[in-house]
Amino acid sequence: MYKYVLKRLLMMIPVLIGVSFLVFFILAVSPGDPARMILGEQATQESVDALRDEMGLDDPVLVRYAHYMGDVLHGDLGTSYKTKLDVLMQVLDRFPNTLILSVAGILVALVIGVPIGILSAKRQYSWVDNLTTVLGLVGVAMPNFWLGLLLVMLFSLHLGWLPSSGMGEGLVPMIKSLILPALTLGTGCAASIMRMTRSSMLEAMRQDYIDTARSKGLKESYITKYHMFKNALIPIITVIGLQFGMLLGGAALTETIFAWPGLGRFMIESIKSKDMPMVLGSAMFLAVMYSVVNLIVDILYAYADPRIKAQYKH
Repeated sequence: MYKYVLKRLLMMIPVLIGVSFLVFFILAVSPGDPARMILGEQATQESVDALRDEMGLDDPVLVRYAHYMGDVLHGDLGTSYKTKLDVLMQVLDRFPNTLILSVAGILVALVIGVPIGILSAKRQYSWVDNLTTVLGLVGVAMPNFWLGLLLVMLFSLHLGWLPSSGMGEGLVPMIKSLILPALTLGTGCAASIMRMTRSSMLEAMRQDYIDTARSKGLKESYITKYHMFKNALIPIITVIGLQFGMLLGGAALTETIFAWPGLGRFMIESIKSKDMPMVLGSAMFLAVMYSVVNLIVDILYAYADPRIKAQYKH
């Protein structure tokens, strides 16, 4: 197991290099001058040119990238052009808020998706199955920004039950502020989890050991929990891990709609101001977190299926 974990950690290195180079190249060729944005539109061209020379912005892209990666290898993600603060400290300051929102979103998805998926599989081809299938398709196709705006209009503007933006101070205000963005994120994920749960449960229901369990006189609820669902867990864990990784890196739009002070929203603001160190640091950090989530999913496989654990030992 430890050798496998070490191998997966080493596999993150080329992923980080690829992500960093792609983001660096896109930012380098995109319109806008960081030096001009730092000094302002009223600055003279001589001042802008001097700052560009000081920051090394006139060097070739590959040279600038090599210098940046050299600093990264020494644990330095750079200093933000906009705030003049250390990038890593700003990332670590905002990531917990994104993590809170992503965890809340995946919990909403699990509470909705798994039970409905099991119920849909148990009542295959019934009106319940047809209804949940349609709702699942709608949930997958529904854009997050559209659902978020609808929830704000209903629960904030019309009913006045929940705040529409920000992250409240204190536990209760924060929970109230978390409900709408968590529902926005969790709905689309719930649809994907529901569909995968239904498919995996249907496959497990067709196995011979289910008929054997029923012939022994076991209760249907026991069979569903310990024979069907347990053996259907691997694909479900996979899609949950993928969805959670997507929430960590893809919550930026939802954070923007609800003014949630997370890393995704801050990353969008950094892109607008062409704050290259901040964007690069955020992208690399999110890539690491996505890889860590995938590693955790692989470890969970071993606990869900002893046969996979035996493969890890070899």
